[in-house]
Amino acid sequence: MIKTFRHSPITDDNTNYFALSLIDRGLADTRALAITKGLEENNWDRVVSAILNCDGFNFPRLLRIEPRLIHLALEKTNDGALRERLEQYQTA
Repeated sequence: MIKTFRHSPITDDNTNYFALSLIDRGLADTRALAITKGLEENNWDRVVSAILNCDGFNFPRLLRIEPRLIHLALEKTNDGALRERLEQYQTA
């Protein structure tokens, strides 16, 4: 079987497809796994926490590769910190 994704030290064949997709597109594996764990639990506060824990490299990358996820998380939680962070990168 040909694999089209790369494994990281904390992923394997059972890792969530969306997490692997995020990792393949350059997001840190720890952030990708935390985001997808929140999504699997339908816990949008956990998703927001994982997004806000993205550093100055990973947050803009996530915004570029999955803007809908960030906007949906904001819509679901109306989190002020996420709104501020999003505004910071949209006006930059």
